[in-house]
Amino acid sequence: MAKTILVIDDSSLVRDFLIKQLTFYGFNVISAINGLDGYGKLRSEEPDLVIMDFFLTRKSAMEILETKQTLPQVKDTPVILNSNKLDKDMVMKVGRLGVKKILYKPIKIDALLDAVSDALDVPIEIDQTPCLLDAHLNDKILFIEIAQGFNREKFRLLRYKVAELLRLHGVQIPRILLLMTDIQVKSDDIWKLKDLLVDILEFCATPEQVKILTISREISEYLKEDLELTGIEAVPSLEKAMDGLLGIKGLEKLTAEQDAVQESFFSGSSTIEKETFQLNFAREAEQGRRFQIFQKHINIAVVDDDFIVHSIVESALKETNWKVKSFENGNDFMTYMSRDHEEFDLIFLDLIMPGMNGFAILQFLATYKTHIPVIVLTALSRKESVSKAMSFNINSYLIKPIKPEGIINKALEVLNPDF
Repeated sequence: MAKTILVIDDSSLVRDFLIKQLTFYGFNVISAINGLDGYGKLRSEEPDLVIMDFFLTRKSAMEILETKQTLPQVKDTPVILNSNKLDKDMVMKVGRLGVKKILYKPIKIDALLDAVSDALDVPIEIDQTPCLLDAHLNDKILFIEIAQGFNREKFRLLRYKVAELLRLHGVQIPRILLLMTDIQVKSDDIWKLKDLLVDILEFCATPEQVKILTISREISEYLKEDLELTGIEAVPSLEKAMDGLLGIKGLEKLTAEQDAVQESFFSGSSTIEKETFQLNFAREAEQGRRFQIFQKHINIAVVDDDFIVHSIVESALKETNWKVKSFENGNDFMTYMSRDHEEFDLIFLDLIMPGMNGFAILQFLATYKTHIPVIVLTALSRKESVSKAMSFNINSYLIKPIKPEGIINKALEVLNPDF
């Protein structure tokens, strides 16, 4: 029997998206237009899962969660909460009220489906086809860039992203240019493309307002054969695309706009405020954040009497723009720090070393209020050393033997708490 999911959200756009997406995967979806409506349907329908926005009208999310705890029939029903960033106290509070997962906006489809799968213990097979997708609106022209491949989940999400862009910019009927680069069309891609184009046509007055910039012969031939898509033209150059959308005089404008799209696309930036939908997957956003912090100029100190540790840390961070300086003991590090050198952004510190040990260095940093984040390196058998180091408010620790991925993750965790 299909699991029932209750969606509570004031946004009709979000409700429609979740209904169609979750129904496709075989769930029975009930929607509520506000908090009061949602509370009523929670009691009457007794769903298997609730997905709701944190900011609701008529009845707040907190009221629903608190009242839910008093209703035996739904007390244990899991809740997925969509929200902007919440402070730690609120995260703890909603966690005690049955919230199993908090998904921060903009909504990322893979994270949402993973959360639903975990909450209901139901497998959901997500399309993993590599696909970079971006949408950008300027002067009533909607630019949609697709690279690498066609992804079902992202294409389904695109129609809602487009609707959001048109609303934010106050555009009712756009002209649309699809830019398809690095595309190898496979046999099962054509139906994905058709679904995408059918969705896009809903926003246009005529199919002639849609152009596809591509050199793919498969796409061009398919557009000629499908009568439902008659009027959509595939063109091999910017000149022809511009001639069809704005007239040849607009070529210069389109070229400038394409440059802006490319810059925005590959930098991952966006000028749109209050974004609800994220076209790319959560893990891709994470990779983007990793790339950004890896490009920063960050100075790392490794203080350890084991040269193998130096080698592991340096090797783990060699693909970053970070500078790593290694010290064989505490005395060398303190001598370096006493001179007029550039300060470190992070220290990997061994506690047990001959001569000046790690505790002396921690005491120095605490005494002179030098607020440099510290990750302690320690053996598993020295738990008492970690406890003592904690009194110096160290940021984190790694158990030896250390591994490259652990080094990277800990460094990112300390240097960028929001990562």
